[in-house]
Amino acid sequence: MRYETLTKAEEDPTGTAALLLDAAEEVFAEHGYGAASTREIARRARVPFGALHYHWGSKQQLRQAVHARAIERFKDTIGRGLAVGHTGGAAIDTLVDAFVDLLIANRNLVRLLYRSTIEPLDKTIEAMIIEFWRFGLGVFQRLGIELPLDNPASLLVISHLFVACVVDEPGQRLALGDSVFHSPNARDRLCVELRRVARMVFQVKE
Repeated sequence: MRYETLTKAEEDPTGTAALLLDAAEEVFAEHGYGAASTREIARRARVPFGALHYHWGSKQQLRQAVHARAIERFKDTIGRGLAVGHTGGAAIDTLVDAFVDLLIANRNLVRLLYRSTIEPLDKTIEAMIIEFWRFGLGVFQRLGIELPLDNPASLLVISHLFVACVVDEPGQRLALGDSVFHSPNARDRLCVELRRVARMVFQVKE
């Protein structure tokens, strides 16, 4: 992956590299990686087609950059969520709210994550995800929260629960009365349930 280009895109969100990154996230979210067209990405970014290969090299490297930026957003969310100094159950509640807000504010991101569960990931992206899990485990350990490491299926369930609940707008309208993207009340009702499940998974009460 082109880390220098990713840094440049983060420093200049209106530059060509950033425009291509944003467009790629949108197209990957809508069509999946396999069906995504590099020409469509360049068209949506409103830049010459050759700019994509000049800045990012290939569609694969662009995909890696999209996921790297997504993971950094998650890390930043954890950092901000815990900056208030909560511990135990209060920390879990704060993180649940912060992650739901992040996903609601970045609609393409939640769609991208959902598609990533059914599309093969390359080794570079898998390594990023593993590193992120280690980062998250370290955060919880510093909070004194014992994770069910003897049952990693619990972590799998709750991570997918977040993505599925936020992406499923038809289900939200049936269960919550409206989409969480449009209704603060629906968002709050979803957070209540996600907090309850997260506390149960992480075995935290107070």
